[in-house]
Amino acid sequence: MVEETLEVPAQQMYVLGVFMAYAPLEVTVTTDKLDKLSDELNGLLQDVVKVAAFSIERRAKAVPPPIDTGATMNSIHVTLAGGGGDYFSSASAARLLKPGIQLLPENHPTGPVGMAARIGPSTAYAPHLEFGTHNMPARPFMTPSFESERQPFIDAVGEIFERASRG
Repeated sequence: MVEETLEVPAQQMYVLGVFMAYAPLEVTVTTDKLDKLSDELNGLLQDVVKVAAFSIERRAKAVPPPIDTGATMNSIHVTLAGGGGDYFSSASAARLLKPGIQLLPENHPTGPVGMAARIGPSTAYAPHLEFGTHNMPARPFMTPSFESERQPFIDAVGEIFERASRG
């Protein structure tokens, strides 16, 4: 809880030829209810981020893999800001399916704990599959997954703030 006190000193004021004296004014603001609301909102928003991230992962893994080894599909993982996710299990699955595969290192998102997530494959050639090359057409599997979750995510965040504004 934060408590701030603002003291306004006594003043004199000359208004239309009349001296007026003002008594000192003291205002105290406590933020304990705001702190509680902030904690509740953070928890709800972290849940929405987590649900959206794992939903995107699930959808991306459901797209028919562009290459039949399944290494890229199995390397798709979630990493949450502040820790958490399934990089190592996904990387292990990709290595089992394709020994010697080049995997990208785990890349932690920046941001407040639980308020950001990175979702994607860890195979080094995944960007070529997603966006194509001059020799191969794009075979997107992450972009459609992100797009399918965009509106539900926006709606869920909006619902949280709408409920909070109603008290």
